[in-house]
Amino acid sequence: MRQSRGSSWMAACVVLLLAAATHAGAGEERPDVNIMTVTGTGEVRVVPDVAVISLGVETRHAQASQAIEQNNRLMTAVVQAIRAQNVPERNIQTSRLSVSREYEPVREGQRPNPVYVVRNIVTVRLMDVQRVGAVLDAATEAGANTVHGISFISERDQQAREEALRQAVRDARAKADVLAQALGVRLEGVESVYESSGPIILPQQADAAETFVARTQAPVSPGENVIRANVTVRYRLAR
Repeated sequence: MRQSRGSSWMAACVVLLLAAATHAGAGEERPDVNIMTVTGTGEVRVVPDVAVISLGVETRHAQASQAIEQNNRLMTAVVQAIRAQNVPERNIQTSRLSVSREYEPVREGQRPNPVYVVRNIVTVRLMDVQRVGAVLDAATEAGANTVHGISFISERDQQAREEALRQAVRDARAKADVLAQALGVRLEGVESVYESSGPIILPQQADAAETFVARTQAPVSPGENVIRANVTVRYRLAR
């Protein structure tokens, strides 16, 4: 896990708000409250250790029963081929199963012929990202004819989010310290904190069709996932 600061000092967004004096009780006057608002960012990069593949079988036939039978036969072979790659059954899950009637294009004046299309898609979770190519080869050789995408995640994503958040808080405090010193004021305490974590930025993957065609021509690289966190901290100031 490699860490990096998400923003520079020059990019600090600082708002200094001065609130008018208020009364805390009958006849009791409260001193002016000064608020400094700063933002902090944190960023953590993690190397994915889990690959998620979405693939399936699509069959077409003029009769629905035939399309279903063909699909069942092919998908059974595909799942068996994937399991033969030492993938546990619990890591193979059906994500979509559909039967639809479509019309194939015909020449002008001809009556369109209906065809039944059966699509069965499974999601395969691999705990070894280096096995992606082998699993794709085995599945397609067994009859899989659609690959809908490959994504890479990490089982350490939660820890990385927490570390990014800690970085963001430290970043905000460091900016506040510098600004307070420059302004000749002292940080008295935290008034409020707002947190907004950014999405996990995944490495760009090839188009599903390109991945399907070129799976044996180039290795699949998991790259790095980038996890970001942002905080807005309002500090009370004391002169």
